[in-house]
Amino acid sequence: MIELPSLDLVRLVRLTREGGLAYLPGLAQPRRIDLSTCPPGVRQEVCDALQHAAPKAVPAADGSGDQRYFRVDVVYEGEAQISFDVPEADAPETLVRLWKSQAGQSG
Repeated sequence: MIELPSLDLVRLVRLTREGGLAYLPGLAQPRRIDLSTCPPGVRQEVCDALQHAAPKAVPAADGSGDQRYFRVDVVYEGEAQISFDVPEADAPETLVRLWKSQAGQSG
């Protein structure tokens, strides 16, 4: 579990899905969400996903290869950054929904 600073100062969120036995480019493509330009509803969804995912955070994935996980990078104003991993099996629905809704919108 990690403690996130105030989400009011989040500027950018990057989501990457990694691990597993087979590499599938469509599943691995990172999602990049710029919170300074997204609609308020999307910003709220992102903040909800972060709040639900942070308690599920685990130490950096060990590369065991048989488990997929979400890599979450949270970039704050001033370039401070927090990164954490959430096993796909334990990922909160809000994070999975955000991952799916942002498909094809990475940058």
